[in-house]
Amino acid sequence: MPNKTPAPHSPKQSASPNRSASDVAVLSFFGRVLTFVGRTMSIGRFGAANPLLNAFTYALHVPQVMFNIVGTALSTVFIPVYNTLLAEEKRGEAKAFIDNVITIAIVFLLFLASIGIIAAPLVSRIVGGAEFGEPQYLTFSLRVLMPAMVFFGFGAVFTGLLQSHGRFRLPALVSAPGGILLILYIVFLGDRFGVTGLLCATLLGAAMQPLIMIPAIRSLGYRYSFSLDYKNENIRAAGRLCVPVLVSVISYQAHFLFAHSMALRMGYAAVMDYAQQLVQVFIMIIVLSVAAVYFPKLSALWAKADRGEYNAALINAFVYTIFLVLPAACGLILLRLEIMEFLLDWRGQGDTQTAGTLMGIYAIGIIATAVREIGDRGFYSMKDSVTPALFGVTIMAVNITVTVLLIPRFGVYTMPIAYTVAAGLGVSGLLARLYRRTRFINRRLLLEIGKIILAVVIMAGVVLFVRNTLPADNRLLAVALPALAGAAAYFATARLIRIKAITEPVKWNAS
Repeated sequence: MPNKTPAPHSPKQSASPNRSASDVAVLSFFGRVLTFVGRTMSIGRFGAANPLLNAFTYALHVPQVMFNIVGTALSTVFIPVYNTLLAEEKRGEAKAFIDNVITIAIVFLLFLASIGIIAAPLVSRIVGGAEFGEPQYLTFSLRVLMPAMVFFGFGAVFTGLLQSHGRFRLPALVSAPGGILLILYIVFLGDRFGVTGLLCATLLGAAMQPLIMIPAIRSLGYRYSFSLDYKNENIRAAGRLCVPVLVSVISYQAHFLFAHSMALRMGYAAVMDYAQQLVQVFIMIIVLSVAAVYFPKLSALWAKADRGEYNAALINAFVYTIFLVLPAACGLILLRLEIMEFLLDWRGQGDTQTAGTLMGIYAIGIIATAVREIGDRGFYSMKDSVTPALFGVTIMAVNITVTVLLIPRFGVYTMPIAYTVAAGLGVSGLLARLYRRTRFINRRLLLEIGKIILAVVIMAGVVLFVRNTLPADNRLLAVALPALAGAAAYFATARLIRIKAITEPVKWNAS
């Protein structure tokens, strides 16, 4: 019997991609900051060296890795196929495609979660080794948090659906309720239930992510109907695209999990995760926001064979990303110790020197990762998922090789060093391949990047001057004043030398 449920309404065109990117970045930043505040409070409450907190931190990464694998494949494949159906006015096929994607996600994620729960003791023995003193608690933590991957997966599908219809703001806020819940737990119940309660609060926060998006999805006119049609042509097309995407994402997540396994054995899982999360809160949220806004646009322009507008949008995405990421990374590098002393040393529970050094190295590598994220979206918009997969495997191989070679010499710092080296090599090759396909690099692009670098150099000089003239015993001022002075100098310089990302954010000719 045919499904009479109407397909979602056609997506609305946003007034300005750059304005949307700014809104999404602000909202995403707000949600991620709440989660990060919860992480900061958990280290302050339980201690960075607490083996239970280290077990919790690692256990949380396992469902997150699974979610990143499945979620990235769903979002990067789902958006182009679904947008194509909408552009061709095939509303019935679009509805059937969504139903199939959700059903397949349900089956696959439940299967993965079940396997994870059963295999938790084996994972604990492999990754914890003889050096980790809480293997039973690690097993318990893994089993509690495995269902989180189901909620994360639903969140990825719902996010892709809403973004395809121009709804960017709500998906950007999905992490906010979980962050609030985490903060409330630590303040009111942390002393009573400890890290075990933190596990339950985190699982509940993960469940809230897809739940808050359901009303917005219903407002699109969509109603889910069970459908498991493997012969559906659109599902098959998406499946073919998924294979190389999965290879790429699995490659990245494999070396990510490998690095955290090494940190767990050294007793640094919590502090390394904290340093990495701090970088991601301030930088990767910018990148993912820009990518979320520009990816549907790039997909549509490539499908229309509008190469001039496609290159213009691709250039905008790169420059807008570099304009925001480069000064943020520079600031984190210059103020790494001051930031960690302010955040972690308020109860003497944090290794600020180690955390600051880890964050500084990650901040260098995140610049290359940010550019690579946009490059990947460029290939995905062309429905080419093989190229990102090849570079993903290369990055994984370089990362693990460098880690194995350098870990006896550099210890816990090896992981961010390997990450930085691999990211730099990977993005260089990826951009070279993208240029051969699109010829997007031109004089105007290089000129804008040169202007951004000049503004960052001036900003760095201001930050160092202000930092070195402050009294050393005021931790808040040691972070706030250099950061504010540097930001003011950067944006003033950007306007003075007329960087187009700030003076002409909407239209930018790619010629």
